[in-house]
Amino acid sequence: MSDKLNDIYNAVCRLTGNKPVTDADKKEAIIKGLEKIEKKLNQVKREEKKNSKRIHDILNVVVSLANLRYDDKANVSGKRDDFDALALGINMLGEELQASTVSLNEKEILLKEIHHRVKNNLQVISSLLNLQSEKIMQPGLFEIFMESKNRIRAMALVHEKLYQSQNLSRIDFTDYISSFLTYMNECYNLNPEKITIHLDADKRPHYFKIDTAIPCGLILNELVSNSCKYAFPEDRIGNIYLYFGVEKYSENVDQFILQVSDDGIGIPAEIDIKKTDSLGLQLLEMLGCQIGGNLVLDRTNGTKFTLSFPVEKY
Repeated sequence: MSDKLNDIYNAVCRLTGNKPVTDADKKEAIIKGLEKIEKKLNQVKREEKKNSKRIHDILNVVVSLANLRYDDKANVSGKRDDFDALALGINMLGEELQASTVSLNEKEILLKEIHHRVKNNLQVISSLLNLQSEKIMQPGLFEIFMESKNRIRAMALVHEKLYQSQNLSRIDFTDYISSFLTYMNECYNLNPEKITIHLDADKRPHYFKIDTAIPCGLILNELVSNSCKYAFPEDRIGNIYLYFGVEKYSENVDQFILQVSDDGIGIPAEIDIKKTDSLGLQLLEMLGCQIGGNLVLDRTNGTKFTLSFPVEKY
């Protein structure tokens, strides 16, 4: 037997474990050994194909779970190998994720229902105050009822926006402002030929949590209401300006600016907004502190209230 053939024979012997003695037996052993090796290779290829399919199937289940689809399950072959362990783990993860998703959906529906009911209840209270105010003859008492109604409506609008929002924990305050101004125009029946409200708001959405949205909504209500009621007596013609946006406070700090101004008669100089019996002005001071804000009054050319407060991080 040649050296090369002998080398092949030795290699086959190592692979097959057979060790014939005669040259004829060695040649036969080489042929059978190669056939055995070929079968082994084919078997390996088949196993690799099966394993590749199992990996593909498991990955498809993972993709389904990522898309919150829970019908697909990873196949467990019963071989108790690594793939079975992985398949079992994926299936258990899917069951946990499905249970968590169902629980989250239930909580979301419940929270939505709560916001909806709070909004409805606040609107009922507002309607009752409106009905009751029709029987009031004293102008001062009538005004108190209307102010209370508007404050309740401002809070109801926050819950309405939360109910309509994709994220039930926050609202786009820019969108809130637009809806609020529509309501104020209807409430005070403003004549656009005499009093015009100008809105200058950042086009980007700015999301407020409920703890910030309600105080800001009430502050907005007080400021716009004051301008509507007091700035333009005796059919005086004028404008109300509302600005909302983000400005630099320092190099690394931004702050929200909510500003309501008018070109009306202005607040008398003798009135100190920090020391007054007016509930509205007291609310402005209290609510501004509640959100960590600073309220500044400018009496030049009418009235300008500027509220600045920290930008919320989410």
